[in-house]
Amino acid sequence: MTRARLWGYFAGTAAVAALFGFLFGWYQAYPAQHSRDRALLRLRLSEARSRTLDTRIALLRRNYGDARQHVQEAIRLLDVFKASGQQQLPDTESAKVDQAQQLLKDTLGLAPNATAAAPSGARPEDQAEAKALNAANLLGEVYRATPEP
Repeated sequence: MTRARLWGYFAGTAAVAALFGFLFGWYQAYPAQHSRDRALLRLRLSEARSRTLDTRIALLRRNYGDARQHVQEAIRLLDVFKASGQQQLPDTESAKVDQAQQLLKDTLGLAPNATAAAPSGARPEDQAEAKALNAANLLGEVYRATPEP
């Protein structure tokens, strides 16, 4: 009987310790998870912004193939961002991300035509570079507005 009671105390203590460990772990995991989510949000924004700036550099160097790849990758990154983290942003910042993505799509439409001879006036690559710069600035504003982890 004493041995059974000893095993009962041991099992009860283990169950209570497991319950406390589970509750404490769950309570402490939430702030860590929240911090991780904010860090991933900022990471996705910075990746999209760096691709946008790479696009701008490629356009200035008249390397339209690389510019097109960078724009496509930036648009893909913003699509992933929309699916995963955009709901964490305020409406104003979310609208800036949408506007930046539209500017990148406009840039994509202008960049392939940049090799053709343009009539006098604004050249397509200059317009594409200006749109890429505006998109990068918008993404930078959103990045600075997101809270640090």
